[in-house]
Amino acid sequence: WIAKIFKKRVCTTFVEDSFNGALCQCGNARDAHTSVALGDFFSTAMVNHWDSAQHSSEYPTDAFGEVQFAGASKRHSYQFLRLSWDSSADMVYTMMTTHWHLPAPNLVVSVVGGESRTKLKTWVREVLRQGLVKASQRAAWILTAGLREGVGRCVGEAVRDHATAASSDSVNRVVALGITSWGLVHNREQLVNPQGSFPAKYYVQNSSRDSSSLDNNYQAFLLVDDGSVGRKGGETSFRAKIEDYISHQRTSGSIDIPVLCMLISGETSMLENNIPWLVLAGSGGIADFPSAEGDSEAGPSVDLKEKVTERVKKYFSAEPETDKLVEQALSIYQNKGLITIYHGEQESPTDFDTVLLRALVGSKQRASVEDSPYNEELKLAVAWNRVDIAKSELFNGDIHWRDLEESMTDVLVNDKPQFVRLFTENGLNILDYLTYGRLETLYGSVAEGTQLYQQVSGVLELLMGDVCQQFYYDILDLQEISSKRMALRVLVCFVNNQTFCILR
Repeated sequence: WIAKIFKKRVCTTFVEDSFNGALCQCGNARDAHTSVALGDFFSTAMVNHWDSAQHSSEYPTDAFGEVQFAGASKRHSYQFLRLSWDSSADMVYTMMTTHWHLPAPNLVVSVVGGESRTKLKTWVREVLRQGLVKASQRAAWILTAGLREGVGRCVGEAVRDHATAASSDSVNRVVALGITSWGLVHNREQLVNPQGSFPAKYYVQNSSRDSSSLDNNYQAFLLVDDGSVGRKGGETSFRAKIEDYISHQRTSGSIDIPVLCMLISGETSMLENNIPWLVLAGSGGIADFPSAEGDSEAGPSVDLKEKVTERVKKYFSAEPETDKLVEQALSIYQNKGLITIYHGEQESPTDFDTVLLRALVGSKQRASVEDSPYNEELKLAVAWNRVDIAKSELFNGDIHWRDLEESMTDVLVNDKPQFVRLFTENGLNILDYLTYGRLETLYGSVAEGTQLYQQVSGVLELLMGDVCQQFYYDILDLQEISSKRMALRVLVCFVNNQTFCILR
């Protein structure tokens, strides 16, 4: 059924490359094109620029299933799919979480830039290894190109080291997801099988060197096809689309899944700004542009466009389309509130999880000015199950909490007893909180057939007997009993197989 839903793209119009007439602008050789693509010489002669939407066509995908890395120390198989750049983000996300069984994320960090084979700075590697992976260990997804070069390789190694050091507890699992252009992948022909591969044997030569091969430290790969070969950027529009779609889904804590772009080094093509960004200042390339010194030197009388133009000429004098860069850079300055600058050489990578949290909270605060930023920060900490961050940043005595009821319900329903203790120690009155209405909501949230459901039913029937409020019977399907014994009115709530009894 995969091939019926997802498509690949094939160039159907040969547009001659201006530097090499034997090549099409799609990157493929002339003889690699079908006769249809070569047939209309008059029309193709009038085309100056090859465009995937106009000059390629969709066909059923012929590369999907599981990939097994030959020669790797671990014999696991990983999921992969070749898909068109205009595939439905809804369908792809559903397939990843339902068919591939990837845990739905509580956080997505999309690492952008640093994909060239230039060596990353030591402190950047430490941020990725000690900071990013640690911050992402609670049901988070890390998105990179998923190739064995640059940031993709460094993230893969960090995830591998974390998995080796961590316990077998699935909560600590970090999902590394590779999204790259199909036409860039080395030895991609080994993945082709119209019936699907279960698994495909994938060989990586010279694995100690950087290459455009898939990295075996990733759990899954989306290989985005725009019909080109050997060209970067074919996955950009789809990656932005899937990030935007995920950002509108809900976490287990009933908040939108936070999505953050993390910019490391990078090229001028990455001058975009439509979701929150965390920029690693000093990592090189475009990452140094919004964080460069002198931002505050210009007074009100200095025109912003003039200032940005001077900055662009200073940093990107070799770029041909200066005017376009100026417009892109202006969008950065006009939306600078969505950008958090991280000076990695001056800060400890062990504090990186707090940096991520604050960057996301800042964007949430601007998006919804009616909510307290502290409430948003608390919701994120609960979603990540990071009681340590909540204690150090939110319950350190500087904030007077008045409304913890909504968060209390979230932590009870999602089985997070450490937060229950934290809230009750910081002002939440459990007697006021446990109204009949809230108890009904809590009991109703317990899944039928589970051990906890049976325990709730049994304890309520044993302790409360015929003095039980009628709604308990309705929800838990308790049988009517005619016991005449007296009983205390006991309200019971279960958290993590522990019983909290409130006597009235």
